[in-house]
Amino acid sequence: MTYYLTLFDGKKKSFEDVKHVFNSLYHEDCIITDGDGNTRTREEMKQTHAKKLAMASKCTLLLFRVITFDTIEIKYRIVNDEEDKVVYQLLTTNGDNRVVKARVMVEESLEKDVIVCEKLLGSKFPSSSPKNNRESSAEGDGKRQPNEEEEGETAKRRKLGD
Repeated sequence: MTYYLTLFDGKKKSFEDVKHVFNSLYHEDCIITDGDGNTRTREEMKQTHAKKLAMASKCTLLLFRVITFDTIEIKYRIVNDEEDKVVYQLLTTNGDNRVVKARVMVEESLEKDVIVCEKLLGSKFPSSSPKNNRESSAEGDGKRQPNEEEEGETAKRRKLGD
């Protein structure tokens, strides 16, 4: 399995280039189930992999663990021009070490990674939230601009102080 993932190296490929590895890895009767309980066939998975290879997808292995003699847990990140996501798979193999069942779950949110990066870099990533847009001034002097509630409090203090 790890060798198959290394074939997704960020270079455009034809599925014919990796077909022999796919065929030796996935059993002909392999059933793939996604996080919503929908099932797909091996042929549908083959088409999906062919599309990802054609898009020059790059896979980075994050986790590989043998749970029991016939169950493997893997987690990898796949990146191409259209997607950047983390995929978790629970694979069941037969006596020939070919995958017969795959449970595939996509982690579409990488918020945990963003939080870790913020801590490591010591800076904030841009946010689409309107509240956070007030924190930088129009002049770009780095000073935080007060919101309407804070401006109202300041105006009350000025009246009392006059």
